[in-house]
Amino acid sequence: MISKYHTVSIQKDSFKELKEIQRILPIRASLSQTIEWLISVGQRQINLTKSEKHNENDTIRQRKII
Repeated sequence: MISKYHTVSIQKDSFKELKEIQRILPIRASLSQTIEWLISVGQRQINLTKSEKHNENDTIRQRKII
């Protein structure tokens, strides 16, 4: 059976930042839940940025056509 968890190594400063993020979350969360939440937030931000960039490109193309 394959484990659903993996061991990772991060720098001490990054671990401190992760613990601080965990502390300020409005709910109690384990480190793995905090990491999953950060991944989710990051993915939404990336998708939003891609969408905004796509909209900018469409606007530029429309201006060139006019």
